[in-house]
Amino acid sequence: MEFNPPISDRETDELIRIANFPDNWNPLAVEQAKRELAIRNVPIDYENKKVSVLTRYDQKKNQIAAKRRAKEAFEWHDFIFGFHHVLLEMLCDWDMKKDGYITKHRQRKYTLSVISILILAIYVYWNFIK
Repeated sequence: MEFNPPISDRETDELIRIANFPDNWNPLAVEQAKRELAIRNVPIDYENKKVSVLTRYDQKKNQIAAKRRAKEAFEWHDFIFGFHHVLLEMLCDWDMKKDGYITKHRQRKYTLSVISILILAIYVYWNFIK
């Protein structure tokens, strides 16, 4: 299987990351990365030293991504230009909070509450007042 870019063209640090974090990569890519590291004569102790640095780097990258997801919100122009997308996301994506989209979850909760109150008010007006 050929990858883009090819495994042999990648930097040594990326090959180490592929070889030491196999859960994040295609198994064939992991095998090719290990073979390429052996061809480049990268010593095992070098890999072990790099793993701790890469682990901290990946943890920091995941923390930053989680903070970014937590602050992501629906904007006013999303409701105007992409209403069908926002509506589908609000009605169908019930795992927003689990996925880390805290602000979007809160916005969905308030929006659905307001829509429910409006529908109830229209129903009451239509059936009892009119």
